[in-house]
Order: sequence, then structure tokens, then C-alpha cells
Amino acid sequence: MEDGKDKKKQAKKLRKDKEALEKAEGKLAAMMGASGVDGVPVAPTIGLGRGCKAVREFIGENYRVPCTAEGEGASLVLRVPVLEAAAAAALVDSAVDRLRRSAGAATETAPSSGAGAGVGSAGATARQSLRSFCDELYVSLAGSGSKVKVARGARDFMPDQMAARELCFTIIRNVFKRHGAVEIDTPVFELRSTLTGKYGEEGGKLIYDLADQGGELLSLRYDLTVPFARFLALHGINRLKRFHIARVYRRDNPQILKGRYREFYQCDFDVAGEYPLMMPDADVLKVACEILGDLPIGGFQIKLNHRGLLDGILDIAGVPAAKFRTICSAIDKLDKEPWENVMEEMVTEKGLSEDVARRIEAIIMQGGKPRAGSPKVLLEELVKAGTFSPHAGASRALEELGVLFEYLEAMECLDRISFDLTLARGLDYYTGVIYEAVLTSPSAVGSIAAGGRYDNLVGMFQGSGSESKQVPCVGVSIGIERVFTIMEQKMAAAKAAASDVPEISVASMGNGMEAERFRVCAQLWKAGFRAETKFTTNLKFGKALEEALDQGRRYLVFFGDSELADGTVKIKDLLEEREASVTREELTGQLIAWGAQQQSRTPIARAEEISRLAEAAEANAEGADAGAGALAVPSAEGGGD
Repeated sequence: MEDGKDKKKQAKKLRKDKEALEKAEGKLAAMMGASGVDGVPVAPTIGLGRGCKAVREFIGENYRVPCTAEGEGASLVLRVPVLEAAAAAALVDSAVDRLRRSAGAATETAPSSGAGAGVGSAGATARQSLRSFCDELYVSLAGSGSKVKVARGARDFMPDQMAARELCFTIIRNVFKRHGAVEIDTPVFELRSTLTGKYGEEGGKLIYDLADQGGELLSLRYDLTVPFARFLALHGINRLKRFHIARVYRRDNPQILKGRYREFYQCDFDVAGEYPLMMPDADVLKVACEILGDLPIGGFQIKLNHRGLLDGILDIAGVPAAKFRTICSAIDKLDKEPWENVMEEMVTEKGLSEDVARRIEAIIMQGGKPRAGSPKVLLEELVKAGTFSPHAGASRALEELGVLFEYLEAMECLDRISFDLTLARGLDYYTGVIYEAVLTSPSAVGSIAAGGRYDNLVGMFQGSGSESKQVPCVGVSIGIERVFTIMEQKMAAAKAAASDVPEISVASMGNGMEAERFRVCAQLWKAGFRAETKFTTNLKFGKALEEALDQGRRYLVFFGDSELADGTVKIKDLLEEREASVTREELTGQLIAWGAQQQSRTPIARAEEISRLAEAAEANAEGADAGAGALAVPSAEGGGD
């Protein structure tokens, strides 16, 4: 009974979201026709009802477009100039029609099999359409003002960006060569038959097919792994440690701010050939750890699993062998979707029974979260539990992982690994260990590297025959575009920190709070932070947020009546897209923890330090003239090396 009520509420909420979204889009379409003030393009602000909270949150989280509540309604601020009104209006018109159909599907299908039925999958479709709409809007409006623009999902690179990119490539190439790899290249397009049937049900839909011009049927390469397997088969190579840095193409929905494009570089390192158990696998993982450690992107973790173990889990749970790959494709979404959504896909779309899905859950989930942890600890737990003892394939996978973990520990990189039973990697060609690297700090960017073992892929290009034609391979691919997106964000933050512009804005929600804003500013100034509040008696929070973003401020400290009552403030990190509520006493500590810069020295203290350093330099010079050994000049922090 309660479940029925929840579904009705969910269906009602989705209808409200649909109505609010349509209203917002109507306003957006109308505003796109505005020519601006005195011919200067304007950034539109659209009022959304509170019923559209899910839409506001989605846009804010995925596109860093601030969507904030204000009074009785809400404000959606698109911080892009309206540069081509007619083109933008046409874009919005087509997007509105698509969104209406997608959002309407959820409410139309709901009554067919009980209240709320179909809300999950149709809602996901609506969200995907909204994502596509926002990306199209972002690309169309963020151009130079002319009708000429770069194709969707691609980008131009300015000289300073190319310099940063070349730095990345140099770091990556150095690691590849340090481990003894040689470089190869393959054509940007392949025979269509070479690529099809290798990437699973999801990946196969994203291949770019070239137009049939009466010759061979061709497609742009989807990755560098399948062309490498074709390369080995064609040239009869049985052993090779190679790297390959080149562009690949995917007909995906681009997400610009997450570093997902349709044209992008991959940096691959692979070892082909028969070798002792897990030695090449350990080498490849060490390469990944070295590269990600050398690149200026911050902390990272490599999630790892084994396809043999995953197949064993599905077999033990009762999944038919013919459904292994399609169920793996569903499990692979657990890093983005909750278990309930993944289970719904397994049951309603993949045709799996609910009992079998629950048995899978019992093995790979723990306390509602993916079962993951320290490699050796989790491996020991699985061996002791004996769940996989009767299954030959799963037992062999556990033995292989034990050997791999020993090698990684010897190379001092096991601490970077998380053994995760839910990692599936949706590509069909993987046969053994699989892995995926992610940042440990909160980030909109997804995986930054991935790979695994694929022992049967080369044999697919050699026709039927003996086992000797198989060339076992293992490799890793570094997602350079996502890495570069992270670097750009960090460079932008460093540039802002080095400037004289205050990096903290202080705002309030409500009237008559000018004194409190000054009180918070004084606290921040005393602690050495660069902070500022707007000189106005009626400061609107939405306006303050918009100005903070426009001026390149990283942090927004704000409060309202409820925060004043309990002595707290809220901090919003506009770069990392996170928010926290803290007490006044915790404010400075939280800002420091999030990387806010302090100017801790007074001018007098700094002058005294400069004088001390000058005296030390003179002493060094005198010592050198006298033939004595040079003295070390103290560092700016006061101390030697």
C-alpha cells in the first residue's frame, strides 16, 4: 500500500517537473529573441517553480549553471551570452519538443501497470534529453558571436592549451618508454567489419560509420585496442609491448564540462604475448600508477575486478550464460546509478528474474553500497567465505588476483588499488583482470583511465583454427581529454588564487543583514582571506551567486534567518561544486581545508623577512670572497631544505 502511494507521489512529482520545465523553456525561447541592452548580449535568467527542483539540481550538478531558490520561486541563471538569437530560438524550439515527448512518456505510461510504473526508465530518458539540450545550448551560445562554430563534441585548442597538452603527452611518453614500449600508429578509419561486434550493446551504438561511396564500408575507430588486435593479426606478431597516442571517435552525447567529447585522444599501453601469470598485468597497472602520479591532477584510485570472478558470480546466482554480457552492462552502471535502478533494468529490460537479481545483490553489494575495499583484505574474506570454491573459473580468478596483488605490493602501488566486485567494464572483449581509475577528490569528471586483459580479441581476426592463433594481451588507456579538463580547472583556480581579486564573496538571503555580512567579512579578513561583500542593502542571493561566478570567485559564504538563529553559515565551493554548513568558529578551518588562500604575513613582518634574507645573502657573498664554504640562505618559510 505504501509502495503504491510512493509511486503516485513520484508520478505526480514528475508531472510537476514536466510542467515547470515546459514553462521554463517557453521563457527561455522568448528571451533568446532579446537583442540585449544597447546591442550588448545579455545572460538570460529564467524563473522556475519549486516543482522543478529536480531539474534545477540536475542542471546545477552537471553543467555548473547555478540554479538557486529565491523567495517563493527559483532562479535559473544561464551564464552564456545570447549571441545568435535566431539560431538559439530554433535550437530551443526543437529541444522543447523532444523534452516534452521524453518527459510526457513517463506520465503517459504510468497508469498502464499501476501508479508510477515506468517513471524510472522514462525519467532517465527525460534526464538524458535534458543533458543533450543543455550541451547543445552550451556549445551554440558560447561561441564567438558569428554563425561559424566548432562541430558539437569537438574543440579548438589555443596555444597555451597546446603547451599544457604537450606537457601531458611528454609525461605519458616518458613513462611508456621507461617501461620499454615502442610506438606504433594505425589508420583513423577501419573496415566496418573490423569494429562491429567488439564493444557490447552500448559501445556498438556509438561507432561513427562513414558514408557508403561505392567502395569498402568504413567506420572511424572507436578506440585503439581493436585496431591494435587487427594490427597484430595482420602482421603475424606474437609478442609486442607497444604504446599508441592518437584520436578516436564516438557518437556519444558530449558533456563538455566533464571532459567527454566525440573526438578525443587516447594514450594506450599494451603488452601482447604469452608470459608468466600476471607479470604483464602488474607492469601495465604500474604504468598507470606512474602516469597518474606524475600528472598534476591530484589523488586517484584504481578500481579493480576480474571478469572470471564476475562471470562466476553471475553463474552462481543463476544468470543464463547467454545473458552474462548484457547483465555485466547493467552492473557497470553502479558507479552512476543506485542498485534499485540497476536491478530494475536487469528485470524489466534484460528479462532477469527478481530472485536471481537479489542473489547477485547479496554477493556484490554490502550495506546498500558496492562491495569494495583493500585488495588483500577483501580477497582473504572471499577465500574464507568459500562462496566461489565450487566454481572453477571464479577460483582461478581469485588465485590470479592473489599473485597480482603480491606483484603490485612489491612495486609499491597496491595502496592505489581498490578491489571492487561491482566493476564490470561494459566492453565484450575483456577476459581477465579489469580496472578503472578515478579521482579521490570530488569531481564532475568520471574515469580517467581504464583497461584490462583481452586474450581472445586477436584470434577474432584470424578466423577459426587452433588455440595457438590466440595472442593474449593486457593494456590500459589514459583518457587524456578528461585529464586535461582537470588540469584546466586547476590552472584556472591557480590563476584566480594568484590574482588580487578576492576569492570569497559574502552574501545573505533577506533584508537588514548588512551588519552580519560585515561581521563575517571581518572574520575572514582577520584570518588573512581575500573576501568581499557587495555594497547594497537588498542583496539578492541569486544575483550574488551570478556575480561571484562572473568575477571568478571560487567560494561563496552565505546565510539567512535560519543560519543566524543557530550561529552557522553555508559555504559553496563553485569550482568543485560542493557545499557545507558550518558554525562561525569552523568557517576559517573549512575554507583552509578546501584550499582557500591566506595572506598570513603583515607588510611589516614581510619586510623584516626580506631584510633577514638580504643579510643572509650578504653573509654568503662575504664567505665566498674569503674562500669559505657558502652558507645556505634560509627559505621563505624560515628553515633549510
